[in-house]
Amino acid sequence: MNDVGSQKATGGKLNGYLSPVGIWALSFGAAVGWGAFAMPGTTFLPTAGPLGTAIGILIGALIMFFIGVNYHYLTARIHDAGGAYGFVKRAFGYDHAFLAAWFLILTYVAILWANATALSLFVRAVFGDAFQFGPHYTLAGFDVYLGEALLSDAAIVLFGLICAYFKKAAAVIQAVAAVAMILGIVAVFAAALIKNGFTIPHFDPAFASEDGKLGQIISIIALAPWAFVGFESISNSGEEFLPKVKRGKLMRTLVAAILTAAAAYVLLTLLSVTALPEGVSDWKDYVSSSGHAGAASLPTFFAAREALGTVGTVLISIAVAAGIITGLIANYVAGSRLVFAISRDGLFPPIFSKLTASGSPAIAILFIMLASLVIPFLGRTAIGWIVDVTTIGAAVAYAYVSLAAFKLSEPDPAGPKKRLVRVTATIGTMASVLLILYFLIPEIGRNYALSAESYLILVTWSVIGIVLIRFIIGRDKSRRTGRSAVVWVVLLVIVILISMLWVRQSIEKTTSDARSASAEKYEQMIDDIGGNRNEPVYEEAENYLVNQFDSVRHGVVRDNFIQMGIIIVSLASIFGIFMIIQKRESAAEAEKRHAEDVSRAKSTFLSNMSHDIRTPMNAIIGYTTIALREPDLPKSVESYLEKIDFSSRHLLSLINDVLDMSRIESGKMEIEPEPGDIVGALDKIRTIFHMQMEEKKINFTVDASDVTDRTVIFDENRLMRVLLNLISNAYKFTPEGGSVTVSLRQTASGGDASFELKVADTGIGMSPEFAQNVFRAFERERNKTVSGIQGTGLGMAITKNFIDLMGGSIKVDTVQGSGTTFTVDLKFPVCEMTADAEQAQENEAEVDFTGKKLLIVDDNPVNREIACMLLEASGFVTETAENGKEAFEKIKEFAPDCPFDAVLMDVNMPEMNGYDATRHIRTLDGVAGSVPVIAMSANAFAEDVQDAKDAGMNAHVAKPVEIDVLLKTLRSLIK
Repeated sequence: MNDVGSQKATGGKLNGYLSPVGIWALSFGAAVGWGAFAMPGTTFLPTAGPLGTAIGILIGALIMFFIGVNYHYLTARIHDAGGAYGFVKRAFGYDHAFLAAWFLILTYVAILWANATALSLFVRAVFGDAFQFGPHYTLAGFDVYLGEALLSDAAIVLFGLICAYFKKAAAVIQAVAAVAMILGIVAVFAAALIKNGFTIPHFDPAFASEDGKLGQIISIIALAPWAFVGFESISNSGEEFLPKVKRGKLMRTLVAAILTAAAAYVLLTLLSVTALPEGVSDWKDYVSSSGHAGAASLPTFFAAREALGTVGTVLISIAVAAGIITGLIANYVAGSRLVFAISRDGLFPPIFSKLTASGSPAIAILFIMLASLVIPFLGRTAIGWIVDVTTIGAAVAYAYVSLAAFKLSEPDPAGPKKRLVRVTATIGTMASVLLILYFLIPEIGRNYALSAESYLILVTWSVIGIVLIRFIIGRDKSRRTGRSAVVWVVLLVIVILISMLWVRQSIEKTTSDARSASAEKYEQMIDDIGGNRNEPVYEEAENYLVNQFDSVRHGVVRDNFIQMGIIIVSLASIFGIFMIIQKRESAAEAEKRHAEDVSRAKSTFLSNMSHDIRTPMNAIIGYTTIALREPDLPKSVESYLEKIDFSSRHLLSLINDVLDMSRIESGKMEIEPEPGDIVGALDKIRTIFHMQMEEKKINFTVDASDVTDRTVIFDENRLMRVLLNLISNAYKFTPEGGSVTVSLRQTASGGDASFELKVADTGIGMSPEFAQNVFRAFERERNKTVSGIQGTGLGMAITKNFIDLMGGSIKVDTVQGSGTTFTVDLKFPVCEMTADAEQAQENEAEVDFTGKKLLIVDDNPVNREIACMLLEASGFVTETAENGKEAFEKIKEFAPDCPFDAVLMDVNMPEMNGYDATRHIRTLDGVAGSVPVIAMSANAFAEDVQDAKDAGMNAHVAKPVEIDVLLKTLRSLIK
C-alpha cells in the first residue's frame, strides 16, 4: 500500500449512467435474492407462521423506511461514491467511516456469495442431480459437487466481467431481471389465489405457536437488516446518477424498492401455505418434515407447480434466476463502489480506484470476483454462517448513517425538513442498536441466535479490521486516521464481547452434543446389561461418560486459549494504535505551538508592513494625481507623471497580492456577499478598461445580454478583483490589433442563478506545461515571448481562491500563439432590488458636494494636505485636526449641533487614536453624536474594517486613497 499521506487519488469521479429505473432495480435486486424463495420454508414460517411473518416484514419495512429517509437526506447532500462510508466520513471522520465500511464490505460480498452458491440449491430443486458430477465431498453437513461449484464460479465470472467492462449493459440486465422477478412472484401468487377461490387454504395456524406471538413477530422484525440489506446500496453509486434524477425522485425510488421487497417476502411466504404435498396435514408438518425431493423440497416451488403446473415451475424458476442475477450485479456494484471510494481516499491500495474508459472501477470488481471464486467450494452451510453476520454488519452501517444524518442536519435552518430528519435519525439509530443487541446477545434474541461459527467469523473479521487500520494509521502521514480513540476502544470491546459469546455458544454446542451422545450411550449400555450395574459393561459406560466430559473440558480450554489469542492480538494492535496517536499528538502539539508563534510573528510583520508601505504610497499616488490635474503641463512631464502613477499603482497591486495570498493561506480571507447588480459590475469593468484597450488598439467587448436575473447576492469586490486580474492579463498578453471579449451568460434560473463568465483573448497563449500550473502561486511562464511581463505570479492563484470561496470553478483553454479563454462558473442566490437600495443609488447620483464641510483627522501633515487638495477639488470645504482628541474637542464644542457633514478619521494617532475618538463622539447628543465617521487608514485588513465598525465608524477607506472610492462612500453617507 502506498504512503497514504503522499498519495493522491488515482481514480477520478464516476460518471452518471443510472436512471430512476436503474436505481430501483439495484436497490430492489440487492434486497431480494434467493433467500426470499427459500426462507419461507426454512426460517419465516417455523419462526412466526404466515401472519406473524407478514406483520414482522411490514414493520421491518417501516423501520427501513425511516432509515431510507436518512440515506436520502445524506445522498442528496453528499454526491460521492461510497454511501455510508462517505456520509460517516463527513460527519465523524475517517476512523468511524472505516469501521462502518469494513462491516459493509463483509455484508455486500457475503450476499454476493450467498446468491452465487444458491445456484446449487436452485439446480437441485429444478434439475435434480444434473450438475452433481465430478469429485464430491461433505463440508459442515453439505454435499459439495465439482459440477455445482463450477456452475457457481461461472456465474461469478460472467457477471463480474459484465459489471467491470459493460456497466450500462449490467444496468439494463439488472432492470430486466428485477422486473421479471417481481412480476413472476406476483403472477404465481395471483394464480395460486385464483385457483383456491381467493383464499389461502392452509393459512392456519397463523403463528408458529399460540404462545409468545409478540416474540415471534419481533424475531421476524429482527431479520429486517438481512431481508432488506442492499436497498441502500445505491448510495454507493451517488456519483453515477444521471442529471435528470431529481433528489425527490430518489426518495420515491427508495420507497418503491422497500415496498416491492416487502411485497416479495410477504407474497412468497403466503404462497408457501397455498399447497401441501400428499400426506402432510398442515404447513407446520410440511416445513418440519424432511425427505422431500425436487420442487417439494421448497414450499414456494411446490406451490407454484400446484397452481400452474409446468408453467408455474417455469415462472418461479425465472423469478429465482432473476433474483440470483440481480443479487450478483447489485452487490458487485455496491461492493466495488465502496472499495473504490476507500481507495480513492488512500486507505486502500490506489489500484482499486482506477477507472476504465467507461468510468467503471473494473479492478475493484475483478478483485471481488477473484476472491469469490473459492467460495462455492466451501459449501452452502459454511456460506450460511457468513450470511448470518450480514444482519449485524448492515445494522452497524444503518446506526452510523442515522447518527450521521442527525449530526449533519444540525447546520440546516430550523424547519419541518430538519425536524423530520432528526426524528428519522433518532428512530433509525435506536432501531439499529436494538437489532445489533438482539443478535449479539442470545438471551435477548431467544428465537434466533447466531451459531458459534458465525460469532467466530464476526470476531475474526473485526480483528482483521483492527490489524488493517493499525497498518493504515502507521503509514498515514496526513493524519486523517487515528483521530478517534472511541472507535478503537468500542471495536476492542466488541471483539472481546463477541469472542466471549463465541466461546459460550461453542461450549453450549459441545456440551449439548456430549450430553446427547452420553445419554444415548448410557441408555444403550444399561439396556445391554439388563439394568444390572455390577456388570463390567456398566463400568465401561461410566468410563465413557468420563471421557465425554473430559472432551468437553478440553474443548473449553482450547476455545479459551483461542479467545485469549484473539484478545492479545487485538490489544497489541490497539496498543500500537495508541502509541502512534500519542507520538503523533506530541509532535502535532509542538508543531501547533511553532505554527502559532510563526503565525503571530507573520501577522504582526504583515500588519506593520502594510501600514508602513501604504503611508508613503498614499503620498506618491496622491501627489501624482494632484500634479496630473495641473493645467498646461509639458507633455514630457505629463508622460513622466503618468508613468509614476502607473508604476506606483502596479507596486500597490503587488503589495495587495502578497497580503491577500498570505491571508488566503492562513484561512482568514472571507467573502462578504450582499445584494447587487451583477451586470452593473461588468459595466464598471468596461469603463475601467475602455481607454487602455482603445490606446492599444485592442477590440474590447463586454456582453451580458443573456442575463435575466441581474440582482443577486454576491461579493462584488471579490468578483471585480477576479475580473480585473483576468482582463489585466488578457490586456498584457494581447498585442495591438487583437481582441479581448468578456461575456456573462446565465445558464440556469431559480432560487440560485447559475452564470458562466468568459474572458477570451487572441493573445500569445500559454504552453501546455504552464497552463497546468497557471493557478499555482508564484508560477510565471519564462520564455522569450513573455520576458517583458512583470508580476508576482500570485494573481491567478488569488483569482482561483476567490472563485473557490464563492463556491465556483474556473478552467483555462489555451493554444500557444492563438489566445486564451478563462471560463468561470458561478452560482448566486437571486434577490429583488429593494426600494431603499434603489433610492440610495438615486441619492448617490444627486449629491452635490459644493459647500459640504469635512473634518480631516490625521497625524501626518502630508496625508492631510493631499486629502484637502483632492476633496476641495470636488467642492468640499475642509478643516483638519492632528489627532483624535483635537477632533473630538472640535465636534464637542458645537454639540448637539455639528459644523461638519462628515469626518475622515485616521486610526493610528498619538494622544487619542481614531477608534477611541469615534467612541467619544458617539456619546454626544444630537447631530454631533451621529455625524458620519469614515476610517481612512493604512490598516487595510478585514479585521481592521471590522474594528472600525465596532468602534462606531460608518465606513472604511484604505490608503492609498482612491478618490473615486472615497467620493462614492461620501455620497452614500452625506444627505
